[in-house]
Amino acid sequence: MKRTSWWAVGAVVAVVVAVAASPAAAQPANDEWQVLLTPYVMGAAMSGETTLRGVTVDVDVSASDIFSNLQFGAMGLVVARKGNWGFGADTIWMALGTTVRETNVDFNQGAFAFYGLRRLGPAADVTFGLRINTLQGKFTFKGPDVSRSQNKTWVDPIVGVTLRTAADRRVQLRVYTEVGGFGAGSDFAWQLFPTGSLRLTDKTSLELGYRWLDLDYATGDGNEQFRYDVLSQGPVAGITFRF
Repeated sequence: MKRTSWWAVGAVVAVVVAVAASPAAAQPANDEWQVLLTPYVMGAAMSGETTLRGVTVDVDVSASDIFSNLQFGAMGLVVARKGNWGFGADTIWMALGTTVRETNVDFNQGAFAFYGLRRLGPAADVTFGLRINTLQGKFTFKGPDVSRSQNKTWVDPIVGVTLRTAADRRVQLRVYTEVGGFGAGSDFAWQLFPTGSLRLTDKTSLELGYRWLDLDYATGDGNEQFRYDVLSQGPVAGITFRF
């Protein structure tokens, strides 16, 4: 069964409350366009429950099994901003697979987020937009060579907050938090993404972090039921390019 990271959910709530309670600083925003492009790689673990065409399988792969259970992913982030406003896109694609009780479980998970952002102050932004989720699921039962597969795509509205330390420092810390779905797509979705950045040159930085993305989506009944109630998590590493 799904092992929910309640401490991570609590961190999301705490960050949002802290930002809402903090007054915006008077430091002016930069009036020139600033663009950040960050390609990432990610190792991903899964925990939760999936249902394909009415057949339910528990998924439980710990973070320590990331690289030994076909858990791998790639992602890319681009953010463009000018003054107090900006926009961005965040692309995630993860090939997730494991074996549960003589059943091979394979999921390709894509999450493509598009959002606007509003500067709250030099240390915080609020984001708002949507994420397109797509899942390609397949169960293969050992013994009798039988498989069941099902693909689904849906859209989640999302809102989030980013907190960060000063950008002019060589080492910068950031925390991105997000909630979404609200029954419009997923019943509920949340994300927590802390990162540390080490400036290598004026134009590049090394990025290291850890990402949690939790989706709870269900549709259909009986033999046509599809459900994806899974927490995907894992370390990330990448390079940021500034333009």
